[in-house]
Amino acid sequence: MEFSGETVKRLREQRGWSQEHLAGAAGLSARTVQRMEAAGRASGETCMAIAAALSVEMDQLADAQPAPVATGTDPLTIAFTLILMIMLMLAGGYTVGKDLAMRDNARDSSSQASGR
Repeated sequence: MEFSGETVKRLREQRGWSQEHLAGAAGLSARTVQRMEAAGRASGETCMAIAAALSVEMDQLADAQPAPVATGTDPLTIAFTLILMIMLMLAGGYTVGKDLAMRDNARDSSSQASGR
């Protein structure tokens, strides 16, 4: 199958991936990715694996313009991230507050035991 080796390379580099990383994500050898980028030819199965790893349609591998990379700015991703951050902050605050309360209780118990 013919495709643009330069497009594959640009899509890979947009993600900050090495050829080895793309190969691992696609279940291919690094040498196969190297050949694809250099020669612009590969089997249909190899192209499907690369397209799936890059989260693009196969026809986008032939385009001269690279497909846009998801930035994580969709409303659902933002909402999920905010909820996760709030939960982590609340959990962290609870742990710190609990530790301080236990320390104060232990100090109060030792003060009462010594008669102060």
